[in-house]
Amino acid sequence: MKTSVRNPVYFASAIPERMDRNLTLPARFIRLLEKMPIQDRIRGLSVVVKMHLGGGLGYSTIHPLFVKMLVDHLKAGKPRRIIVSDSSVEGCAVRGYTEETIGAPLVAALGPKGKSLVPRKTGWEPLPEIKLGKPLIDADVLINFSHVKGHGDCGFGGACKNLGMGCVPAETRRAIHKLEGDLKWDSKRCIHCNKCIEECPTHAAKFNDKGDFEIFWHHCKMCQHCALICPHKAIRIRSRQFDLFQEGLARVAKQVIAEFKPGLVFHLNVLTHITLFCDCWGLTTPALVPDIGIFGGEDIVAVEDASLKAIKTENYIPGSLTPPFTLGAGKHLFEKIHSRDPYRQVLALERLGAGSRRYQVSTVD
Repeated sequence: MKTSVRNPVYFASAIPERMDRNLTLPARFIRLLEKMPIQDRIRGLSVVVKMHLGGGLGYSTIHPLFVKMLVDHLKAGKPRRIIVSDSSVEGCAVRGYTEETIGAPLVAALGPKGKSLVPRKTGWEPLPEIKLGKPLIDADVLINFSHVKGHGDCGFGGACKNLGMGCVPAETRRAIHKLEGDLKWDSKRCIHCNKCIEECPTHAAKFNDKGDFEIFWHHCKMCQHCALICPHKAIRIRSRQFDLFQEGLARVAKQVIAEFKPGLVFHLNVLTHITLFCDCWGLTTPALVPDIGIFGGEDIVAVEDASLKAIKTENYIPGSLTPPFTLGAGKHLFEKIHSRDPYRQVLALERLGAGSRRYQVSTVD
């Protein structure tokens, strides 16, 4: 039964009132999906489920059970095709994502070897052109299925980041990250512990024959893992323009949404095992707050705003922050941790016309 509430956001709580399987999050997730008009709109169309499938030793991405439930729900709507996609699907079987377990093929959003790309002009001078993965935007319907967590550069990562970073190649990710600034290596601080080399997700960092730190900029995506992991702060970011970074994310996410016809984009934010950093680190740290649940809707701004409001400082789990991080100043829990206002990307999306913070949350029984 679909609701007639204007701009609804649906919420399935992870907290059962008693020991009843029908009150657990997976059962409520099914009922959340039934309230959304997805099945009514996908008959005969191709559907892409955009996710972040994780990597390395990370285990806090969306559990395959929820992916299977979503895929089964989509199949009941009789679409022409369903694919589950990330920028790369290499190695995702280790984390339980296989066609057998989730019920749909896994397809790289950027195509074979990351070369199936479509250029788009943004009309925005700091980031004039981006490239999008053709296999993803060739679909008729987009399901933006995101795991919410913290992020060192934009406060948090959810639906906006899943599209803004997850649908583009390394060169576009690098361009978005370079909106923040650049990297500088201090040879006097460096002890050559190799942590920066080992933690580089694209293998762009190395020490040359002279022992100097070098970046192969063609591969670098400016994720700044090397700067964050360095125990002696030998790698620094030259400038800190994080507002520009969040604006860039919002503009790319809006462009991805614009590739689909109105009414054919849906957003699902999963608020379980909410960690300090993005899943792209390839590691999992303790959850900062207890599991909250899942938010769903057609408006990315509303879903992101509702997700952020549900993450409260008073629910912070003492001892869950990995040293040297501590709680500092700020209004939101993520701002207290990362010194970045996580609402910046939400406000940018709203200003760009991608959605509205005027919405009503409807809780699933």
